[in-house]
Amino acid sequence: MSELKTEEEQIEAFKSWWKKNGSSLVLAVAVGVGGYFGLQAWQNSQANHISEASSLYQNLTEAAADLDKEENQKTVRFIAQQLADDYDDTGYAVFSQLFVARIDAQAGDYDAAESALSKVVEQSENASFDAVANIRIARLQAEQEKYDAAMITLSAVSQAEFAGQVEELRGDILLAQGKRKQAREAYENAAAAMGEDAQHPLLEIKMKDLVKG
Repeated sequence: MSELKTEEEQIEAFKSWWKKNGSSLVLAVAVGVGGYFGLQAWQNSQANHISEASSLYQNLTEAAADLDKEENQKTVRFIAQQLADDYDDTGYAVFSQLFVARIDAQAGDYDAAESALSKVVEQSENASFDAVANIRIARLQAEQEKYDAAMITLSAVSQAEFAGQVEELRGDILLAQGKRKQAREAYENAAAAMGEDAQHPLLEIKMKDLVKG
């Protein structure tokens, strides 16, 4: 009898607890389940978002394979703008600016090209892309005879894998300034950084021309 009473008391106690806390429990479970499916939906949405950006970027790179065609230039600009407007939270929006800069540089619009490359440096979280952008900015500055600015830009590139490119461009700048001895030293540093097995005929020609001079 006591056991039955105990069970009845437990049932009554549970009824009383449920009356007080049941709705909160249901809400907590609903929130938990909703949160799980909400997370799944968000993850799926993000995956689709990135996939769309990737597809657009693929179309951009295909058009960029031949930038001598005006139609392809327009396509690259259009897609790059779409990536900037709708997918600016992806790396594809940043990378597309490298192609925009190439088009501007080909057209002789160095200011626009430098602006596009600066966006890469500002927005990219990838050190290698920063290095590529800075080297291209320095090359544009050198083309405009902004030699001091180009040297400062090059100094921002510290990654060892880009040392050869940096030193070669540094040599070009020094040579343009008439500093032949320093230019040769920079070219020699470039050759050393690239390694003995690397084939860089243009660099070799530059060094031989300095010897002749």
